[in-house]
Amino acid sequence: MTSLTVTLPPPPKEVRSNWRGHYMTKARAMKKYRHISCLAAKSAMGGRVLGWVKASVHVTAYFPTARHMDPSNIIDALKAAFDGLEDAGVIVNDNNLWPERPVILTKQTNPRIELRITKEEI
Repeated sequence: MTSLTVTLPPPPKEVRSNWRGHYMTKARAMKKYRHISCLAAKSAMGGRVLGWVKASVHVTAYFPTARHMDPSNIIDALKAAFDGLEDAGVIVNDNNLWPERPVILTKQTNPRIELRITKEEI
């Protein structure tokens, strides 16, 4: 397998870098979103552990309205999700997980984030 697709709910506002609130509220939201990402990745892998050393991730964001995060904020808000991919065993270290420019689609009936992770050769 050289590619894996993981579908996640949109990141909560508390995990965004521009959110201003209590640090423990942010920490709980980050932990929860990381866990959601880990479970979704394990489900997509079907019980296997991939353990890729280097990979790229293509993000497709589906939003219900034209009001959405800009591309750099989407990547920033997905830091916990990338950590969850490491926890699930998709990649050995998320330092070697390189995001591409995200695709943003608006006016969608099912808001979600799709991560397509592709193994890269060393």
